[in-house]
Amino acid sequence: MTRFRQASDRLVDADTAVRRAEADRLAGVAAMIDSYPAPTPMVDSPAAEKVVSAGAEGAGAVGEFVALEVGALLHLSEPAAWSLVHDVANLRARHPHLWAAVADLRVEAWQARKVALAAQDLSAEAARWVDKKLESVWGVVPWPRIRRRLAGLIVRADADLARRKAEIARRDRFVSIRHLGDGTSAIAGLIDTGAALQLQAEIARITTRMRKAGAQEPLPILAARALEEIATPTIDDDTTGTPPLPMADVVVHIAAEALDTAATDGTQVARVLARGGDVGPVLIDQLAHLLGHHRIRVLPVTDLAGDPSVDAYEIPDRIRRQLIIREDGSVFPFSTSRSRTADLDHTIPYRRSTPGSPAPPGQTRISNLGLLSRKEHRAKTAGIWNLSQPEPGVYEWTNRTGRRWQVTRGRTVRIPESRIPGLSATPGKQGRARPNERIDLVYSQAVVI
Repeated sequence: MTRFRQASDRLVDADTAVRRAEADRLAGVAAMIDSYPAPTPMVDSPAAEKVVSAGAEGAGAVGEFVALEVGALLHLSEPAAWSLVHDVANLRARHPHLWAAVADLRVEAWQARKVALAAQDLSAEAARWVDKKLESVWGVVPWPRIRRRLAGLIVRADADLARRKAEIARRDRFVSIRHLGDGTSAIAGLIDTGAALQLQAEIARITTRMRKAGAQEPLPILAARALEEIATPTIDDDTTGTPPLPMADVVVHIAAEALDTAATDGTQVARVLARGGDVGPVLIDQLAHLLGHHRIRVLPVTDLAGDPSVDAYEIPDRIRRQLIIREDGSVFPFSTSRSRTADLDHTIPYRRSTPGSPAPPGQTRISNLGLLSRKEHRAKTAGIWNLSQPEPGVYEWTNRTGRRWQVTRGRTVRIPESRIPGLSATPGKQGRARPNERIDLVYSQAVVI
């Protein structure tokens, strides 16, 4: 029994340490908000930093690039960092009792953030009313019961808001398809209930037919098969005409050494970029199943080992395509922005011709370009973040406090402070990413037509 008591004590101590660390993390974000320098017009352009709301009503204001700082320090993307900043600002200003409960370790940080998010559309007064109503439950009532009570309190706090949100929910129908990269895709949506009932009935009809035909799979699997059948009917209907084939780009990754043989290697990978989104990487031998009903036109091979350049600010399609294939996403630390929605930025700003001083040749080249989201691009242009590209595909970032990060092929590592002039060494085993630690690939791009 003594060993069991020791194990239970250890578990309680570990839980306390986690709660304390998470509370300290939120407090650290609050300190970042309070100490973040007021935006100053470092550049006279639309890239200049603006003051924005730190959260919902009553949560104060902060410079809009604070999330880039928080994200780099916590290994978060900019949207995830903004979500954290908003939640902390809202908790402090609009839920003071809950904020105190987090500091006292009576409630976990993730629960507090869910409350702040659920109440973010309320006025500051209504949010504080909800906070007061929940004051007595923290640490003594299980989270599922609190969550149910929270939903009711939010409706009571602003009935008109609840009615408007219900109307918006009915009006703003959507369907979202997210490709998981393993040959399956996740579907989420909000549709009219009448249509949903009809869809449900059709799925039930098809699954019943499958059962009568001898199908033994569980009902959820049969329902998925039924939906697939609805989406890809095998019976031609002459009354509806022939539907257009979906369009897709297929980027086929082939190792350079494989080009010397005629053998087909099942481990070769293709990345399918469909009109509906990035399907993700699939094995070459899966393409027939995925795209067997398409016609494919092969485009010229793109060799990523080269460094093509042009003597113009505008970026031609061949260079744009090569950079997008190489990077696949933003080169900002821990960014999750995808390459096909990012800006193409000159690492060393482009210098235009002036009277008596022609523009240097070859400024627009692969080794002087990187992909950034619009906000990341603006922060660099504004001088809040500095960027260098010592080697093609190796991006080194420095923030205003002198901390540095290196991004190579989607990998972000902190550059130890012992290598930063003027800063003391910080113990740790983080090191510089080795840019040569990769497989040199040749890419063949095919477009489905």
